[in-house]
Amino acid sequence: MTKFLKPRIHKSTLIRRICYGGSLGLLFFLGALCIGLYEGKLMSTVSLIGTSIVLEAQPASLASLPLRFHPAAGAMISILANLIPIPLLILTFDEMIARWSWIRRKLQKTERWSRKYGKYGVWILIPLSPILGAYVCIGIGFALRWNIRFVVLSILIGMVCSSFLIAYGGESVAHLFGIHG
Repeated sequence: MTKFLKPRIHKSTLIRRICYGGSLGLLFFLGALCIGLYEGKLMSTVSLIGTSIVLEAQPASLASLPLRFHPAAGAMISILANLIPIPLLILTFDEMIARWSWIRRKLQKTERWSRKYGKYGVWILIPLSPILGAYVCIGIGFALRWNIRFVVLSILIGMVCSSFLIAYGGESVAHLFGIHG
């Protein structure tokens, strides 16, 4: 064990958190899969889920259009799929802060700024989440030591609004130019 590692949480608690995070991710996956099955497009849904995990929800919402998903279904699949890794990502950041004292020391510098602007600053993630992506915004929220519930809520608001806007806007543009049938 290096000098930076300081286990803070008990091993059974860590295992329980991993199980909760994995279960929540599985629930998001099954939700996205159910919407795709309802649309009758299993392989397209799996492709869209992979796209959303790798590229974020907004590009996946746009990618749902050539796959012939209804805009609402494409946006919902993209959003749910983008949420799959977030519980485990939150756990990873939490563990890094808990175990590595040098990260904790670096983040303590943001403590003053976070106390001053944290109540309202977290809402800046709403317009940033479509631009930077949910995963980066989770990291920003942890780095600034904001309340994780508000971080996830603001990211979710930004992701939902932008994904639906992209899906319905893209569908409208496609119809306008006669591209989509």
